[in-house]
Amino acid sequence: MNEKAEWTRRAIDVMTAWSAGGCDSRFAAKRVAAYAGEGPEGAMKLTVGFINLTAMLLTEVEQLSGTDASAILQDIAKFTFELSPES
Repeated sequence: MNEKAEWTRRAIDVMTAWSAGGCDSRFAAKRVAAYAGEGPEGAMKLTVGFINLTAMLLTEVEQLSGTDASAILQDIAKFTFELSPES
């Protein structure tokens, strides 16, 4: 398995832990800490893995919904703005 595929697999592992945890995100947080703590580049590798995973998921949503990826991201940005304490 190439490096970038391994990094993406790690992001999938974290999100699998998150989805299995329900309201309790401690298991996912432990997975993040384990991967991020793997040497000086651990956090960077996990971040790249999450970027890869996000791109794959965004492409899938784009294909299923027929909505452009930039429009999907704008909708998500609006939602996160609504959740911010300042709003």
